[in-house]
Amino acid sequence: MTNDLHKSFLIRGAITNDAAALAALTCELMRFERGLSSAPREANPWAASLEELHKQLRLPNTRFFVAEKDGQVVGYLRAVIVGRKLAREELGWIGWGKDLIERIARWGFTFVMRRPRPAVQIESGYIAGTFVAEEARQLGIGRALAIAAESWFSEQGLKNSELHVLFHNVTARQMWEELGYEPLALGMRKNLQRGD
Repeated sequence: MTNDLHKSFLIRGAITNDAAALAALTCELMRFERGLSSAPREANPWAASLEELHKQLRLPNTRFFVAEKDGQVVGYLRAVIVGRKLAREELGWIGWGKDLIERIARWGFTFVMRRPRPAVQIESGYIAGTFVAEEARQLGIGRALAIAAESWFSEQGLKNSELHVLFHNVTARQMWEELGYEPLALGMRKNLQRGD
């Protein structure tokens, strides 16, 4: 897809054969995130399973971009289109049927529980996860992955790209802000078991 100015890595779309490397990097990401905060966080083991990553790689509204250095996958970014209803052709008959059942169930639950419906349905790009292996940091890989995702979002006609980043991940926050991302909200948590 694109090369860095230094030609030290390649950014490309992920393929099915990348699933094992994506699983390993996702495990590293979860360990890294646990180390950023004093609050214990449980990792979801399914997020890094080969089965889940194979499934994610097949989703029509999702693209994985990987960074390859010396023939090894050293970073990834998962980009997702949210708020867009997929056509039956994109989902296939089985996927379309499952989506229809899910929408009917969601509508029924909303009706029974008298929950308000959102006033606005927004289509947006969402960066659902990104990680660069420690030995490959400071090469511009994170930025290159973000630019690849933003290009794909633009090609899909989207006007926005959003993401979440851990507050304690100062390096990542700085990178995203340098790329033009602005803070929207601050999530907070209190551990009720500590007795503070």
